[in-house]
Amino acid sequence: MPIAAPRSASRADAPRPAGLRRLHALAAVGLMAGAGWGCDGTSRALDASAAPSAHMSTLSLRIDVAPQKQPALSILGFRAAFSGVSASDVMALVDPLADTGPGRDCQVRDIGRAATALSSDQNGVELEEFGGVGINVGENPTNLHLSPRLFPDVSPAVGGVVSEAGPFLLGGDWPAQFRVTTEATPDVGAAVLTIPVPSAGQISAVNGLVPSPGGTTAIEGDMKLDLIAGGPGDSAVEVRPFGSTAALICRVPAGADKASGISFVVSHHLLGNLIAATGAAQGRPVAASLDLVRRINGSYGASDSRISVEVRASTLLELHP
Repeated sequence: MPIAAPRSASRADAPRPAGLRRLHALAAVGLMAGAGWGCDGTSRALDASAAPSAHMSTLSLRIDVAPQKQPALSILGFRAAFSGVSASDVMALVDPLADTGPGRDCQVRDIGRAATALSSDQNGVELEEFGGVGINVGENPTNLHLSPRLFPDVSPAVGGVVSEAGPFLLGGDWPAQFRVTTEATPDVGAAVLTIPVPSAGQISAVNGLVPSPGGTTAIEGDMKLDLIAGGPGDSAVEVRPFGSTAALICRVPAGADKASGISFVVSHHLLGNLIAATGAAQGRPVAASLDLVRRINGSYGASDSRISVEVRASTLLELHP
């Protein structure tokens, strides 16, 4: 399957799809919002003698789908040693878009709370690049490799290096699978994995209106969604206000894989809680992204080694109190 990186920029300066741009923006906003600063405004230093209590590694392959644009693949990987927070909190801090939300129904999530948990100088997250991985897209023989990048320097409690690749524009047919090859590390053995790619979901209507490409749908009161999300994988709907650490994540009810699709309602009360969590001025509308996410999660080598493939289809909302 043909893939191509944007030709107008070098790898270091290549424009990133919405997923990676929002990832770094959310990480920066979330960590600045969390504790990690002394009462006198000075940054706290980590206690170098404090041993990490846990380790994890993760690799995320994300396809962003937007109206009238080619799908774009971006890849993020990292290894982490951490203490004072859970593995799911580490995921949310480093990759906010990887938060899978509640097991059912809807919940407002805020990565700022995970940052607050790192207020003690005894706790922190040390990130390390995810090297030695090769990724094949579909039947394409070309191996994609990750490049190290410094994590945004916005908190003394979280730092180090992550690994990224992309965006790569996907041409031709939708890839049926990724093949991921990882080298052995002291903690995890080498692995060759074939991972299916979820189909792209579709939000067919929002409050009875078909979302227009490039347009914004205004939401006043409840939000009724009509959608189709067929094939293997979990499905979720996410409402992510721009410039905020908060998001509303709803697990899609069973039955969305049927050809006829499914309808469900997100209450105005929940949307109001989300608006309040953004700190927006009273009475002001809030711009947000409405994402339908299809995701397949797995592990390799060990229980603390996570890999995921997701397809994220986005449209624009304007939330009114």
